[in-house]
Amino acid sequence: MGCTRTSYVCLPCRASYKQAYDTGTEVRRCPRCAGALLHAGSAFAAPPRRDAAAWRTLTLLLNAGIRFHKGCCGGPGYRPRTRHEVRERTLYARRSGEPLERALLHREVPWERTTTR
Repeated sequence: MGCTRTSYVCLPCRASYKQAYDTGTEVRRCPRCAGALLHAGSAFAAPPRRDAAAWRTLTLLLNAGIRFHKGCCGGPGYRPRTRHEVRERTLYARRSGEPLERALLHREVPWERTTTR
């Protein structure tokens, strides 16, 4: 039986580590700072460490509960790549009442439903 590997991320260190996935409750620790690692998913690709804007966006996504898991077609689907895209979808979620976790996954923001108020 093969070992499934997935990505874990340390946001303060801007580092990603592929590790074996298990469902235990053990807290994974960053080898650099000993802080807790967040599970990012098996389809996660870390931005370059020097790309502070990409890491800020990633922090917003991971803290909102968005993960990068492989879907049935080989990828995790749409994820916002900039803070502007995150802000747009956050505003949409507030105005529409849609949960933030779902609103962040819209490729296009369906504004027409919220502008008639």
